[in-house]
Amino acid sequence: MNQNGNQVRVDERVRPAASGGTSAAYFAYTNLLSTTDTLRSLNSDVAKMTQVHESYKTEDGMMGMREKKDIVLQPGEEIQFKQGGLHIMLMGIEKDLNSEDSVTVRLNFAEAGEFTKRLPVKP
Repeated sequence: MNQNGNQVRVDERVRPAASGGTSAAYFAYTNLLSTTDTLRSLNSDVAKMTQVHESYKTEDGMMGMREKKDIVLQPGEEIQFKQGGLHIMLMGIEKDLNSEDSVTVRLNFAEAGEFTKRLPVKP
């Protein structure tokens, strides 16, 4: 929510990247089930490895990233994969990702099953 109480939407995208490098995917997902759901796995059509990472501040004030393994969503809860927070890391990019491209990310949930998101590549 922003200061006016309005929902802030994530800029849905994948960052451009060179082959062999890393990128990140940003979008929102809402658990529409009436039960708690858990993210079991995720993958992408352009990366050898795909993980959820979280950004954090170290004790000395530096920013860092680490893998976040346990993603559990309550009924109706939205998760926002965004820059500076939770995001999806795409590692071992298999081809250059340029602005005219798009990328598929698949999330596999224990209850909801597979959720597929197609995202544009843009800075």
